[in-house]
Amino acid sequence: MGGSWTTAIRARAWARRARAAIRLLQVRLRIPIALLLAALAVGWWDELRNRWDRMTRGAVAADATMRAVSSEVEFFCPMDPGVIAAWPGKCGVCHMALVSRKKGDASMLPDGVIARMQLSPYRVQLAGVLAVAADFRPLSRTHRAVGAIDRPDGRAVARCEVAARRAPWIAPGVAAAVDTEDLPGRGPWEGRVTTADRRVVDGLESFHIEVEVDDPDEALRPGMQAEAVLRIPAAELEPFRSQRADPPPRRPGDPVQVYVCPDHPDSIGLTPGRCPEDQTARAMRTLDDRRRVGWWCPMHPEVVADRPEATCAACGGMELRPRVLTFRPEGQVLAVPESAVVDTGERTVVFVESMPGTFDAVEVALGPRCGDDYPVVRGLEAGQKVVVSGAFLLDAETRLNPSLAAGYFGAARRRAEEAVTAVVAEKADAAPSPADREAARRQAVCPVTRKPLGSMGTPVRVEVDGRVVFLCCSGCEAKYRRDPAKYSGAAAP
Repeated sequence: MGGSWTTAIRARAWARRARAAIRLLQVRLRIPIALLLAALAVGWWDELRNRWDRMTRGAVAADATMRAVSSEVEFFCPMDPGVIAAWPGKCGVCHMALVSRKKGDASMLPDGVIARMQLSPYRVQLAGVLAVAADFRPLSRTHRAVGAIDRPDGRAVARCEVAARRAPWIAPGVAAAVDTEDLPGRGPWEGRVTTADRRVVDGLESFHIEVEVDDPDEALRPGMQAEAVLRIPAAELEPFRSQRADPPPRRPGDPVQVYVCPDHPDSIGLTPGRCPEDQTARAMRTLDDRRRVGWWCPMHPEVVADRPEATCAACGGMELRPRVLTFRPEGQVLAVPESAVVDTGERTVVFVESMPGTFDAVEVALGPRCGDDYPVVRGLEAGQKVVVSGAFLLDAETRLNPSLAAGYFGAARRRAEEAVTAVVAEKADAAPSPADREAARRQAVCPVTRKPLGSMGTPVRVEVDGRVVFLCCSGCEAKYRRDPAKYSGAAAP
């Protein structure tokens, strides 16, 4: 009896010691256990998330598109690249179906876009970036000429000399406003060029012009100094004079909306579908009052029609393709402010705000400056928002931090193409040969960093074991020479 009692006491004592040890372990190990559980949760997060999604989504998870989603895939809008989602859906801006891509992959730039910058709202406000819509304006070219007043046959005429290279557009009929310091506060008097004789003196070409002034009061006297301001509307100069002006009235059945590929603006359809070049879904665009749909042959641009189902006889009966025709108002041209233009000496660029915080560098062709504006020959459309304040800051950002703009295929395309034409030879006195330039252009990317050749400056020419390879910078040369076999496949054109 006493032995069993002693055994029971010992058992209870061991039980108390065990409970005390467990409580001690709980106190001592609670933090390491919590860290271990957190590490397991982080390491198995994808699996846990997928299992939770399968349990909570029910019938939605059975969709094949949803099953294809993983943590390495995201969805973006080609028309508005700033719209990114983790699941399939539609763009909240243009209602276009989102396209899948692997996270970190670059987006394809639309045709005509050189680079693309995406800035946060804070940086946009800090830089003072402001964008306004490009619109049609009645621009005019002006030129000041100084001469003297004469009165042959009782008419008031201002005779002036003008350098032909400064105003080659001067011709009879150009309007002018004539003023003189001899009669302050009386002018200016309206006039028009009646004579524009081209002369060459000492190799310099000039115009001797005569401006007939409307002076019914005969206030202007012979010998008075005259200052003539010559003015001509930009719409009367080429190539703007040949552009389409004032659209014809819409006929019954004319399309009022089209479907345009975001990456290939020339790929237009009248019904929903996909672009034949890259199978991207076309987005719907409503035509305003100044746009009409016409049909043309891409192979023979002179073959046009104003009705569908027309064919080109020169192509053997190929059906003409639709295109959007833009008509300018009579006497006006598409214009952008001078502050929006970035002239690098090699190209003229403006930054277009494709969506809030996203700015595209677009190369444009401009006419001669008219006051504070430039007329646009091609590259822009009316209604596009052009950066008028902060354009030079955006251009400087693309140069100082190319990685912001190189996150898209084609962002450094032209810069890289120009850089590979000046390949550095191994010897300082060895000029790059045309074969090296062509080989660098065909290789396109650096085998070490996989970056486009030219994105980090002039490519470096390296020859190892009789094989010539081009690298993006001199920092890659040591890595390549150490193990050329590792990068041999990546250097293939």
